[in-house]
Amino acid sequence: MPLRLFGSEKTAAARRERQEQLEKALSDSLRMLSKVFTRTAELIEKRRLERNGYEKQEQFLERSKPPER
Repeated sequence: MPLRLFGSEKTAAARRERQEQLEKALSDSLRMLSKVFTRTAELIEKRRLERNGYEKQEQFLERSKPPER
């Protein structure tokens, strides 16, 4: 069964408008996913650094104790 996204629109202008809406929704969704992935990566990196003896100090990460090996 073929996917018919633009089958119900009667005019070319209506099809273009529907395509614009779909493209905008897709690009907004991808931007939101990008933010989620970025935040997740930052949290993972923060935990990794904390395990290695770094803690957040003001705006920079500073080593608070030497890593145990």
